Amino acid sequence: MIYLLFLGYLLATIIIECTAVLIIFRKKAYAYYCLLCNVLTNPALNLLLLVYVNYFGMRAYYPVLAVAEIAVVFIEAAVYNYLCRFGWLKSIMLSAFLNALSLSAGLIAEMVF
Repeated sequence: MIYLLFLGYLLATIIIECTAVLIIFRKKAYAYYCLLCNVLTNPALNLLLLVYVNYFGMRAYYPVLAVAEIAVVFIEAAVYNYLCRFGWLKSIMLSAFLNALSLSAGLIAEMVF
């Protein structure tokens, strides 16, 4: 059952972030790189959160989420820097924007549902 939940998180993130990349750059290759970034980082982030919350309780959720999201921004920025040749600053800004966008959507959905 947890696999379906993780898959839902991954698909929502991919839809939000890849759509944003397509709107910003209008290049399918960049959207594909975005998909690769999310397949690399999203399941790992959600598994890390699950483990920490199961071990430490819900009080660990937001601190672990904050640290993990910062790590994800830099990991994905490295991928964008390498594949898109954006340079570090542009890669970090893009990654931070995309992750803030999908994280915000997830937190809003969590409050609504």
